[in-house]
Amino acid sequence: MRKDIRRRYDAHVRTNNVCAEHSTLFATPGGRKMRATLGACLAQVDRLQAVQAWSVEERRASTAQRRAARRALCDGLRAVVVVGRLVELDETTMTTMRIPRMPSDAELIAYARGLLARVLPYADAFVAEGLPSDLLKKIEVSTEALAAARSAQTRARQQFTAAAESIHEAQTRAAKNVDAFYAIAVNLPAAYPEFLTKLRIARRIGPHVDSAPTSEPALSLVPLPATPIADAA
Repeated sequence: MRKDIRRRYDAHVRTNNVCAEHSTLFATPGGRKMRATLGACLAQVDRLQAVQAWSVEERRASTAQRRAARRALCDGLRAVVVVGRLVELDETTMTTMRIPRMPSDAELIAYARGLLARVLPYADAFVAEGLPSDLLKKIEVSTEALAAARSAQTRARQQFTAAAESIHEAQTRAAKNVDAFYAIAVNLPAAYPEFLTKLRIARRIGPHVDSAPTSEPALSLVPLPATPIADAA
């Protein structure tokens, strides 16, 4: 979780705890509604944090799967292209096959599917020249594995981004309720100074900054300009 989001979340949790401790001050229907809304916002942020954590793990796993599938696919395609130079056919030729240089995942998937469509009808001729009999099937499996990993990686990114946007919306709603709590607290009778102090401290976002300096500031010494010394008479 980003530092600014964490700090807002912590401030909202502290405010919720203070209001729960002094729940009798918010016994009206409107007060109970405000407390329920703040609690619901905090619960939503908790759930969305879990979604983001899962999305990060899903993206890491899909990235590892994507790399493995891409490596296996490139190795298989290279073998087909090299063996294809030895294949002799009457009606067509396989000597023109080339693997694209540094292709993207989408380009590699499209190329692999096209190559399979071209080579599969002549699988026996490739096997006769030494190509492993199961390699074309492995290429097909690696192609679909790369496509699936790429989709999973994209989906994980989208879920993380969507959760981040929802967290922002939930914290915006929570902040409005926190401001309302404080506005009400300021207008309470003077018999509740402790509540107002607790609420003021709880709603503060960010690390505490001590206003009193811990030590005296160091003196800044500015060198004086050089003064020429007159020659002795």
